[in-house]
Amino acid sequence: MWDNRHRSVAFLLCAAALLAGCSSASTTRLGAKPDRVAAFSLSQLGEPHPLEWQPWVFSRFNRRTDYRVIEMDGRRVLRAQAQTAASGLLQEIEIDPLVSRHLKWHWSVPQLLPEADLSKKGSDDSPVRMIVSFDGDLAKLDVEDRAMAGMVKMVSGREMPYATLMYVWDNKLPIGTFLDSPHSSRVKLIVVESGSGRLGKWVSYSRNLVADFKRAFGEMPEKIITVGVMTDTNATEKDATAYYGDIEITTQE
Repeated sequence: MWDNRHRSVAFLLCAAALLAGCSSASTTRLGAKPDRVAAFSLSQLGEPHPLEWQPWVFSRFNRRTDYRVIEMDGRRVLRAQAQTAASGLLQEIEIDPLVSRHLKWHWSVPQLLPEADLSKKGSDDSPVRMIVSFDGDLAKLDVEDRAMAGMVKMVSGREMPYATLMYVWDNKLPIGTFLDSPHSSRVKLIVVESGSGRLGKWVSYSRNLVADFKRAFGEMPEKIITVGVMTDTNATEKDATAYYGDIEITTQE
């Protein structure tokens, strides 16, 4: 298991969308970035993800979460299976949140991770995460965050996102809780589901990204640059399965 320093660096490198030395990460295609999220429901059964998405890997030495498009409840969805694993999927996009501010998605979680604690390094696993990252002026960050941004760029060759919202399902924290990631204040965790009451069910959400960003960071957001999902269990060394439906960022509430 990695120590806390390595986990912190790895987490932020993932937020930068690509780890240095990660041979399995897809190469970003040339051309303009899409202005919508590619649907899992339109992918071929058995595929690991839509073409527009790419693996989001912590380390070549870490076991990876297995992602696969399957048929479930009469529709195609993304299944995530993690066995002491930590990796995700992401798609690079370019969307103005002042125009399209509503994030919509649904997911299903069969069971939680009782040992997980999202507020603490070393136990901050989650069966599901919905992740949205934003562009911005990195020069406005404090000294510590600028130093981390410089490290990310040096190692990965990519800019660290200015800010990231991460929607999670927690064991105990009340719905509506906002908290800093234990790895960086530039990543805000937002609890949208808590406890076991809706385990095994499809649960749908709609979030106002502008309102959430303003509450989390105290300013207006700039463009959205990535959307991602992640199911991770490497800290607690447990197994987890989750299912993700299609994701939309739209003008309509």
